[in-house]
Amino acid sequence: MKKKIIVFIVAALLIGAGAYYFYISQNKGIEVNVKAVERGRITSYVEEIGEVKVKDYVNIYSPTSGKVTDVKYDVGDVVKKGDVLIRLDGEDISKMIKELDAQRSIIVAQLNEAKEPVDAKSIEKLNIEIKNIEKRIEFAEKDVSDSQMLYSIGASSAQEVEAARRNLDFEMSNLDKAKLDLELMMKPVSANRLAQYKAQLNQIDVQKKNLRDSTKDFTVTSTIEGTVLLKDVEVGSYLQPGMHIMEIGNINNIYVESEILVGDIGKISEGSEVLISSDDLDLKGLKGKVSKIHPTAFSKISDLGIEQKRIKVEIILENANPNLRPGYDLDIKIILEKNDDTLLIPENAVFGMDGKNYVFTVEESKAILREVKTGIESERQIEILAGLEEGEIVILSPDNDLEDGIKVEAGAL
Repeated sequence: MKKKIIVFIVAALLIGAGAYYFYISQNKGIEVNVKAVERGRITSYVEEIGEVKVKDYVNIYSPTSGKVTDVKYDVGDVVKKGDVLIRLDGEDISKMIKELDAQRSIIVAQLNEAKEPVDAKSIEKLNIEIKNIEKRIEFAEKDVSDSQMLYSIGASSAQEVEAARRNLDFEMSNLDKAKLDLELMMKPVSANRLAQYKAQLNQIDVQKKNLRDSTKDFTVTSTIEGTVLLKDVEVGSYLQPGMHIMEIGNINNIYVESEILVGDIGKISEGSEVLISSDDLDLKGLKGKVSKIHPTAFSKISDLGIEQKRIKVEIILENANPNLRPGYDLDIKIILEKNDDTLLIPENAVFGMDGKNYVFTVEESKAILREVKTGIESERQIEILAGLEEGEIVILSPDNDLEDGIKVEAGAL
C-alpha cells in the first residue's frame, strides 16, 4: 500500500514539473541582440591613395654636347630663376668653329681660282687632291671603327668617338666639294658657279655665327625658382643634346593627385571636400578639396590583376603641412554626402523585403515589424530618414525565425 502511494506522489511531481517547464517554455521569448536608435554624424566617401606632387616644376635638358666641368646644386638645394646649374666644356664648339674657318679658306681659294683661266696643271692638281682626300677618308673610317670598338670595351670615351665621326664627315664634305670643283673646272666659268661659291661662304658664315651665339650654352641655367627634386648629372659626365639634367619644382606649391574609379567619379565634383591622413607620417586632420577632374579616363591593372578604368583628380590642400614632400603617398577620403545630426542604426538591423526596407523594433517584449526609409550608408551604419524615433530599440541581425509580434528577450544594450 505504501509503495503505491509513493509511486503516485512521484508521478504527480513529474507531471507538475513538466507542466511548469511547458508553461515557462511557452512564455520565454527568443533571445535577440538590440541597439538603440541614436543621433550622430554620418559621412559617405570614396577612399583612395593620393600622391603629393608639385604644381610648378620643370625638367632641365642639355642644349648641346660637352663634358660637365661643374655642378652647382644638389638634390634639395634651393635655386633662383637664372642661377647657373652646370657648366660645360666648350672645346667641341671651338673646334667646330676652327673647322669651319678651314673650310671657308678652301672655298675662298677655289673662288679665286674660278675667276682665273683654268689650265691642265690646275685640273691635275685637283685630281691629286681628290685622291689624297679619298685616302684620308679611308683612314678616317678606320679611326671611327677603332674608336667605336675601344668605346665598347671602355677603353675610349664618347667624346673621342664623336670627334672621329666629325673628322670623317669633314673629309667626306671636302671630297664632295673637290669633285664639284673638278666638274665645274671642266666647264667654262659661269655666273652660276661664282654664285655657288658665294652661297657656300654665306652658309659657313651663318654656321659660325650660330656656334658663337651658342657659347651661352656652356652654362645651363634654371628657368624657375624652386628646389632641386632630381639630378641626373655629375662632374665628368659627357652630355649629348637633349639629355636630362635636373628636375626643379616649387615644393611650397604642392597638390595631391589620385586615380578614381570611373564608377565613383560621377559622385565627385570640383569643390568636393577631402579628408587627408597618413599613419606613416602620423598625419591627421588635413583637409583639402577637389580642384580638377581630368577629362579622359585611362586603363590600369589593379594589384589583383584586374583591368580598371580610372580618372585622375587633383586636390589642393586647405592647410599646408611643411612635412609633406613630392612623392609621398597619402590616404584620402573624398566626401560624397554627409549629415551632422541624423538618426543612425547599425546596418545589420535593416533588411529588404518586396523592394522596401524594414527593421524589427522591440515593444513590450515583442518584435514589431517596421518599414523604414534609409539614407546614407557608411562604416556599418545607416541613416534613418523616416520610420523610427531616437531612443527606440531595434533588433540586430534578425533571423528567419523572427516574426511580427513574436515574444523576444533583448540582450544588454
